[in-house]
Amino acid sequence: MVLNRAGTDIATRAKDVEDGVADVVTVGTMALANPDLVERVRTGGPLNTPDPATFYGGDATGYTDYPTLTA
Repeated sequence: MVLNRAGTDIATRAKDVEDGVADVVTVGTMALANPDLVERVRTGGPLNTPDPATFYGGDATGYTDYPTLTA
């Protein structure tokens, strides 16, 4: 089962998988705003906040300009 709980933190989504509530959870906007999402989750790093005003804007703004942890 895929579970989409937009706005829920990554720890809660991971617990949903751990508890068997879902087999897979969505991380769409988190992945968009955090090009290194796996590394951030693995190390407990802070997450960038997605900016919905830049979604589907027609250029790279909001897609390739979010900073990585090492930036």
